[in-house]
Amino acid sequence: MHRKRLWLTIGVVLAALFSFAVYKYWTDPGRLTTAPEFSGLKRTLSENTLTSPDGPSVQMTFDERYRHLGGQKFVLYGTADVEQHFFVEEYPDGKLKSLFWIQFEAFLPDNDYTYDYSSSPGRMRIDEYDFYADAEPGKSHKLLPLGWPGTDGYAARKFVADKGYKIPDYYTYARLVHLTDNNRKELLIIFMDDLAPTGWTAESLREGGENHHRWTEVESAHLDKIKNVMKLSQLN
Repeated sequence: MHRKRLWLTIGVVLAALFSFAVYKYWTDPGRLTTAPEFSGLKRTLSENTLTSPDGPSVQMTFDERYRHLGGQKFVLYGTADVEQHFFVEEYPDGKLKSLFWIQFEAFLPDNDYTYDYSSSPGRMRIDEYDFYADAEPGKSHKLLPLGWPGTDGYAARKFVADKGYKIPDYYTYARLVHLTDNNRKELLIIFMDDLAPTGWTAESLREGGENHHRWTEVESAHLDKIKNVMKLSQLN
């Protein structure tokens, strides 16, 4: 009798897990994200300058300490074309010190979606381009170090990992967004910088943490570094 109840309980649990997995699959837009392609990219690199003909039209020149890892493209969630490029700064031992993740994104013509960052906490100007900006202390996820499959974040972290780099356990994270074409295209700049040299963790810098009073200083230095190592210019 007890054994029958045990098997019944196990059956109910397995059925519930299966139902949840099916629900998660069919409601997760990540299932519509395509596999990345590494050729036929629209943006080109010359020396350390990445040139984009549109969305926006811009040349992005990086300091010589940064090395271009390459790029990839895919359709995100079945709604937008994405092209990503990556630039890394290394420690002397070859480990990842900081990362630029550059993303050009444009909604497909079969939808009428637009991007809206009006709630973004900050604004920032780099050369001739205006950005919505936000920054925060970051921490790599122990169970999902690459993020959730099917997201642009997962695609970016996997690309970097496949090149032999590990995202730092704790880092300063900034996201800058520039919108074009009636808010249907965006240039996304994500900059991640290792927190290890400071000796502080992400938790200690967040509200309620013992070093939270230093966050404004860290954030300001992080955003200043972006402007010091990356220059933007319009195409001639």
